[in-house]
Amino acid sequence: VVNNSRRRIAQMEKTEAESWISLHDVKPGQRVRVQKLSGQPALCHRLREMGFCEAAEVKILNNGGAMLCQVCNSKVCLSRQLAESILVDTAVV
Repeated sequence: VVNNSRRRIAQMEKTEAESWISLHDVKPGQRVRVQKLSGQPALCHRLREMGFCEAAEVKILNNGGAMLCQVCNSKVCLSRQLAESILVDTAVV
């Protein structure tokens, strides 16, 4: 019974992760929730210091050459390359 429960949980997590997109692909005006940071540990640590923690809500203000985001009541500008390392879920309540 325990193994079946673990398998179901793992399958649900895999399905959820498949619906995540890169912050780079989010349209201006859209709100998203950070799910995972990918990249070198130092990069992930710095993103967390900037407010891009797992479960943080982010609003995209501009998605031109660089991305202007609102996170933790602050406006932060990210390069497109950096934004690609942030995986988000668009289903924000």
